[in-house]
Amino acid sequence: MSNTNFVASAVATLVIKHKKLLLGKRFENNRFIGWQCPGGYLNKGENIETAAKHICLNKAGINISDCHPGPYTNNIFSNDMHTTTLYIIAEDYVVQNSDVFENKKIEWSMFSLYNLPEPLFLPLRILQQQYNLAKILDG
Repeated sequence: MSNTNFVASAVATLVIKHKKLLLGKRFENNRFIGWQCPGGYLNKGENIETAAKHICLNKAGINISDCHPGPYTNNIFSNDMHTTTLYIIAEDYVVQNSDVFENKKIEWSMFSLYNLPEPLFLPLRILQQQYNLAKILDG
């Protein structure tokens, strides 16, 4: 059976602390395409929160805590790619690997929920358009 009709599931973490959201730069083919949350694909048989925790550690060098399920987005990219993103909200984090967290290319930084940088990576842009991020993340 061909997998061309299946949609990939991604997990992204909305890391929120003091009304600020953790974002890093996303690159494709060494070209900056937008700011994003720590995220990656869900592996077969994997728990979503467990995936979020290992993705945050691997991609941003952080251990997340105080996690709960968040919203989701249906992302149809212009290059014929289609994914869904399942969001986890983490209300605290601790830097575990400063070499990863302080990566000068990715520039992990905290941004005010009311003043996010541009451009946002498509799934985060869709999330911002469909949901009131400040209400979701600020409680």
